[in-house]
Amino acid sequence: MSRAVTAIFEETTAPLSLGELHRRVRAQLPSTAYSTIFRLAERLEQEGRIHRVDWRERGSRFEWADRPHHHHIRCGDCGQTVDLEDRDLGFSRRRIESQTGFRVEHHTIELEGTCADCRV
Repeated sequence: MSRAVTAIFEETTAPLSLGELHRRVRAQLPSTAYSTIFRLAERLEQEGRIHRVDWRERGSRFEWADRPHHHHIRCGDCGQTVDLEDRDLGFSRRRIESQTGFRVEHHTIELEGTCADCRV
């Protein structure tokens, strides 16, 4: 079970909800309970192997922690998600720290829009 979940996270670039993860695992292991996925994701998060991406209205998602720090833009219509780096957004931790006097310890930037396919 753990191997199946690990493989799914390694192969998936978009953050997954527990429900999405559960559906993917059940495609391989049909008798898998949602509670098992919940406990396994909790353990992987505590071990630092996955991390939580909190999206306000859409709840928590999880992704493989070995990926470099990044943000997401998500289509509000179809759910397509694309990774963005700080430089794509013009974000500079040093500039923010210099302007505010704060020491930035963590940041997340959440963008939502409509993808090109859905605008057609």
